Amino acid sequence: MKFESRSGVRITMQTIQIELPKTLLERAQLKALDEARELITFLLEQYVQDLEKTHRRQAFEAYYTTRSPEEEAEELEVLSDFTFADSEITGETT
Repeated sequence: MKFESRSGVRITMQTIQIELPKTLLERAQLKALDEARELITFLLEQYVQDLEKTHRRQAFEAYYTTRSPEEEAEELEVLSDFTFADSEITGETT
């Protein structure tokens, strides 16, 4: 199966099929369900974290591309106020 995400990335999914004896499947079913649930939870958490990172990056890009030269100068001035403290912490000199 092939899917295309909203961002245009193409994803190819592969499906496999196996045959197992019914008794073996019944014994393994509970453990498999727990492991599948854990995997799905992990994947969803990763997806949400990646989505949050993307939104945060887009917000930063939007902010930095729309700020005025005055705002940029003000930010650089504020950052320069912390240069001394930063150099003490990191051991770097400017």
